Amino acid sequence: MRNLGRCISPVLASALRNPDSSQYQDFKSALGCVSTLVDFTLMAQYRSHTPDRLFYMESYLQIFHRTKVIFLEFCTSKATGAQANRQDRELRELMADQRAKEVRHGTVANRPRLADQERVERSDRRADLIRRENHFNCIKMQYLTHFASHVRRFGSISMYSTEIGELAHKDQIKDGYRRSNKNEAARQILSHYGLQHALGIRLQTIEALSKVEGVIVVEDSGMERPTVPSRSTPRWVLKGCMKNTSTLTELCTALDTHYSNMMEEILHFIRQTAADDRRLPADPAELG
Repeated sequence: MRNLGRCISPVLASALRNPDSSQYQDFKSALGCVSTLVDFTLMAQYRSHTPDRLFYMESYLQIFHRTKVIFLEFCTSKATGAQANRQDRELRELMADQRAKEVRHGTVANRPRLADQERVERSDRRADLIRRENHFNCIKMQYLTHFASHVRRFGSISMYSTEIGELAHKDQIKDGYRRSNKNEAARQILSHYGLQHALGIRLQTIEALSKVEGVIVVEDSGMERPTVPSRSTPRWVLKGCMKNTSTLTELCTALDTHYSNMMEEILHFIRQTAADDRRLPADPAELG
């Protein structure tokens, strides 16, 4: 919605750029209504508000309420639409009965003119009904009037935004559910998010401990990985047919694979591997 508010005004102005004399006033009212609502929403997103800003917000809202009648015909509810259709159907039947009674006295040349008149009358009555029944008495319109008073009482509106909760629902719940096998999904969602969180903390720790001159940037991850161990020599060394691949980071570089993708595959392999109750001894000499 924030991105929509930033682009809807120029898009609407471009669409309504060439009105004729009969459309000029309606187009002007529509642009003014949309512009003031956009100004109100953008100013409501400020991190702090002064009395002058609150005054501007209230003035924008007053202009919006004065000009919103231009969109009244588009606020037709399902009940009003059904009532208009029922009225149009009854009116059409009544006009058909009257036409059948007057067919003896009318001429063939007058029938198209009478049909046009009936169509215009039905359209006018439908428009009158919709204009009479439509309204802006909805809870969202009522919320707008409380913004300024809530800012004065509780502070910035952005502190009460639900975007963080919605984003967490998408990343922590939906992605974990898609990756699960839908069997005891709650347990798998918690396990998936826990592994991701632990891996993220580990990567941040590596980034903090690495030196600036001894790191490389991994593409699309926004994080840096050490090219050479900055603290000590690794206890486990990778052995293979490739040269200069003694660490996991060097292996990712040689295979042209992202570090995060490699870690995900390793965690996936660990989860799929059967657990072994036998633990490795603390002394490596006992392995022989």
